[in-house]
Amino acid sequence: MVLRAWAPALLWALLILVLCLMPGRTLPQWDWADLFSLDKPVHAVLFGVLTVLLGHGFKRTARTGQLLVWSVLLSVGYGLATEAMQQLQALGRHGDVNDAIANTVGALAGAIHLRHRWNKERSAGSTKVA
Repeated sequence: MVLRAWAPALLWALLILVLCLMPGRTLPQWDWADLFSLDKPVHAVLFGVLTVLLGHGFKRTARTGQLLVWSVLLSVGYGLATEAMQQLQALGRHGDVNDAIANTVGALAGAIHLRHRWNKERSAGSTKVA
């Protein structure tokens, strides 16, 4: 049961790690993407989804009232760690403060989404007649 609750978040975190630590020379060159600057929204979505998945994992297994706080803190910390790891010369990449900001914005957006969704579920549950 615990593994089932955390598996989506762990798999998503692994996907983020692979994407963020892929050596620079193996990254696809998308010249058209530069026109729309897709990099920052992609970072925001990756870490927003991570926050949502962590929130669901915490909701299923933890008994704490700070589910969203922990979800955001873990997502932001993971985002900072991936940016720091990108500084490794062997990868041919570099960390970016703006990527870290996008990761944080995405994590906060994921928490806002979860809060709204959980409040909606709670209010729908309170109006049901037994």
